[in-house]
Amino acid sequence: MKFNINAPFWQFMNTLARFTALNLVYPVTLIPIITIGPARAALYSTMFAYDEHDDIRLVKEYLTRFKREFKQGLAAWVLVAILAAAILFGLSFWKAWDTNTSYIPLILLVIAAVVVALFAEYVAPLRARFANTTGRLFSLSAMFPWRAFPCSLVLVVIDVLAAGLSYFVPFIRVLAILFGIAWVAYAKSLILLWGFKRYGGTGKVENPQYVNAHE
Repeated sequence: MKFNINAPFWQFMNTLARFTALNLVYPVTLIPIITIGPARAALYSTMFAYDEHDDIRLVKEYLTRFKREFKQGLAAWVLVAILAAAILFGLSFWKAWDTNTSYIPLILLVIAAVVVALFAEYVAPLRARFANTTGRLFSLSAMFPWRAFPCSLVLVVIDVLAAGLSYFVPFIRVLAILFGIAWVAYAKSLILLWGFKRYGGTGKVENPQYVNAHE
């Protein structure tokens, strides 16, 4: 039997190996904690690039984009962390009162938590896909989730399904450790690209040079 590297099976194994390598590198870049923002932006940027050029070197692209996204990604992560800390403090404070008057601020804080969560969901992919100033990036991240609500809903469903399967199914948990994060990011990137095209108004698409791309 003649060995054919271009056979579908070997092409699939090659893709699986590349995603596994990316999935192992990505958590390492999260370790300093303050790099979470740049890491998420770089991951989405790499997935967007893969959608356009499926022969790129995922790990090399990711590390290159991690450096490029660092400044705005760090600013976005600091803002999300401050907002999240303020909400958690507020929830703890008003919950400790345990009176009827605490219900209204608790409800408002829960709503604020949802808003911040959606902001955090979009700020990395918007930064990864479009060239905007930091101020416009934050503005878009706050407004776009509601303008593209069907897209937002699908993203939440993907997160919930991925987390639920990983928690309740041990085999899926193992797969998630090996390459799950990268595959989930890729699935979400397809939804995001559809949302950006469908709802628009997000800025000029960045045009980076791809490493080892066929075009």
